[in-house]
Amino acid sequence: MRMTLLTFAELMEAANASKHPRLSGQWTPLACQIWREADPEDARLLEAAIAWELASGRRAMSIDEAEVRERRAAMDEATAATKANTPG
Repeated sequence: MRMTLLTFAELMEAANASKHPRLSGQWTPLACQIWREADPEDARLLEAAIAWELASGRRAMSIDEAEVRERRAAMDEATAATKANTPG
């Protein structure tokens, strides 16, 4: 069952709502479950939040939403460039 679209704050709250605190950049079983069950756009945003966390060294918060969305755009651009340069 897919989750409905969440706000960025709701998405991060859900991913962080583990019995044991999630470290920055960490995929916990709960974060993975959120990713699998989320709307595709929310799942992509969660991927970007994890990537942002790895670069920043801290967990993403609602105030970081614009930077996380910029990270998602950069990830999409890098993927498109790779696909454009891959034969076949």
